[in-house]
Parts: sequence; C-alpha cells; structure tokens
Amino acid sequence: MENEAPPPVLATLANPRIHQNVDQIGHLIFLSFASIIILLSVLMSTDGKQAVFLPGFTSALPDSCSSRRLLGIDCPGCGLTRAFICISHGQLGEAWRFNHASFVIYLFVAIQIPWHAIQFWRIRNGKWPLHWPFIYWIPMAVAVILLINWIWTLTRFL
Repeated sequence: MENEAPPPVLATLANPRIHQNVDQIGHLIFLSFASIIILLSVLMSTDGKQAVFLPGFTSALPDSCSSRRLLGIDCPGCGLTRAFICISHGQLGEAWRFNHASFVIYLFVAIQIPWHAIQFWRIRNGKWPLHWPFIYWIPMAVAVILLINWIWTLTRFL
C-alpha cells in the first residue's frame, strides 16, 4: 500500500481498512447496478407506446407503475424505462416524449460506471478512494430535476 494520507473523513476512523472493505463492496454494487441498467436498456425494446420487451420474448412486461394504476397519474419516474431504451437505441425524440428528465438521469447512471470502477480499482490496489466533497450533491440535483419535470408534466395538462 502506498503511504498516501487518508482522506480527512477516514483519518479519524479507528480502523480505516475495515471501512475500505465496506466501501469497496458498495462501489462494486453501484457499478453492477449501473452496468445492468445500461446493458438492459441496450438489449430491451419498446413498441413506442407503453410496452417494454425483454430480449427474446414476445410478451410485454407488465406495467409496474402503482401510481398510474391506483391514482391514475404518472409518477416522477414514469417513462424512464422506455426513455432509457430509446436513448440506448438512438431514438432521442422518443426518449424526450416519454420523460424529459431521462437524459439527465441516463447520463447520471452512465457516469456511475467509470466513477465506481475507478473507486473500486483504487481501493482494490491499496489506494484511498477519490474524495470529492460535492459528489453527494449530484444525486440530490438529479432528484430535484426529476421532481421539477414531474410537476411541470402534471401542471401542463391542467
């Protein structure tokens, strides 16, 4: 292991090595989920309306939005699966139609792959993970964008 100093957050921990092992697992989990999401969006297909299909299947997946089924209104994430599929297939206009916030969220998910791969690699090789104090603001900003998009979508039909 290099003799580099631990990030300020880890410097006060009693056993930073245990923290690094837990951190390594967390990065691997995020890396796996982001990779699976992007891979599925490449492999899946949509009919351009409501249906989403797994590769090799002719039956559509069931609608999973409880808000739409129970309340009759779309949730903030409605259309994201179809939009991700469209983005992965280069159908950007269709993606925009399904959910305007999908481009920001797709980019956020895609960026998770190199970020967590680098972090995992650094920890695995005995280095401290990169520390950027504003990294936790990004998911909050994405959530705010999704919420604003949802409110705008709901109010434009009033």
